Amino acid sequence: MDLSVPIYNEEDIKFIRNLSEDKFSRTIQTALTIGFKSIQMSEVNMDCHSYIDPIKDIVSQSTSENTDKIQQIDDKLDALLHIRTNSSRKGRLSEDLCIRRLIQQYPEWEFTDVTHVGHEGDCRGKSPFGEILYEFKSYDTNVNKEQVNKFYSDLETTAIKLGIFVSNTSGIVGKKDLEWEIINKDTLIIYISNTGFNGHGCIVATELLLALMGNNILNSTEHWLLYQNYETDEIYRNLVDTLDDYRRDGEMLCKYQKHIKEYRIKNNSMIDGLESEVFQISLNSQNTFKKMIGIVDQIKCEKTAGESLNLDEFLIQNKYSDKMNALFTQLEKVILSGQDLKLYLVDNEWVIKHDNNLIAKTKSFKTKIHLCILVYTTPIHNFNPLYEEFKDKKIVIELNDNHKIWEIIQLRLN
Repeated sequence: MDLSVPIYNEEDIKFIRNLSEDKFSRTIQTALTIGFKSIQMSEVNMDCHSYIDPIKDIVSQSTSENTDKIQQIDDKLDALLHIRTNSSRKGRLSEDLCIRRLIQQYPEWEFTDVTHVGHEGDCRGKSPFGEILYEFKSYDTNVNKEQVNKFYSDLETTAIKLGIFVSNTSGIVGKKDLEWEIINKDTLIIYISNTGFNGHGCIVATELLLALMGNNILNSTEHWLLYQNYETDEIYRNLVDTLDDYRRDGEMLCKYQKHIKEYRIKNNSMIDGLESEVFQISLNSQNTFKKMIGIVDQIKCEKTAGESLNLDEFLIQNKYSDKMNALFTQLEKVILSGQDLKLYLVDNEWVIKHDNNLIAKTKSFKTKIHLCILVYTTPIHNFNPLYEEFKDKKIVIELNDNHKIWEIIQLRLN
């Protein structure tokens, strides 16, 4: 489209006249486009929606994506640990822990996992007093009466006269933390709860069952006092108190184990810092001693010291970063702390000699420094692959602020 429009603004006329022919058309077209956009923006209702709405869309989309990723991670963790709120999965972990704990405690007994068999509890164990039927629960809330009645039914279905009902992570409705009962005069059941997710509850309950059976608790004629719990009240109270102490000690144990781990990390960090400081002080001390000896040698020999590298001039000339300057400064300290070491500058690289023999040199890069130490003997003693690399009959060490690297360099140069 060709347009013919008069222009009256003196500044615009001056600007257009100064345009070259090759830029004239493109510049005028661009100016029109920018001008039209500016006019359109001035006519828009400035309520910020043109800016906020796109940002809201971006935030909404990002939040949705992150939520999906977090949910995926959560699902994978749940699946890995088998502790979904789904009772079957959480119960499976409880059953595995308890059965494994029983097998370890009573290796001479025979245990059968019957969790997948209906109306037979979770586990059956053959003890000297007959078979024991086990039921394991790990609920977030107290085990209800319906589950206890189901256990009664399982005992009746299997004709087993000994039962142990364990609730690892919660209580049992109508039962104390440790309790037993005799039903139908021939069936003994032990209840234990709130002992933790460690399998210890089933061991305590089993030991109590063995002790009661060893005293013929089911024989009401010969041991009617024991059957009525008259003689066992004090034992029972002591056992319950001990169970409370055990639970309290378990909580304290977890607490202090966590504290020990935290303190160990802090102490290790402090020790590393102290080791670094000790090394630096030792290095400074050696350099000071070398300067003292050098001054004395100058007096004795009545001449000045030999040729040496001027570190300040070297750093100013090369304009390295602060990190590189610090590494070169530290390297000079380590070299000067050595015995009879001479430092020279060749092709802008440091050369280290001992008795006029070349023993090491630097190789500088833009952001890092390598120290190449020549190897004249084999085997190489105390080689540390974490910090050293053997290449072309040289030990190559990349410099950084780790004090262990400087200790290795000091050892190699000496």
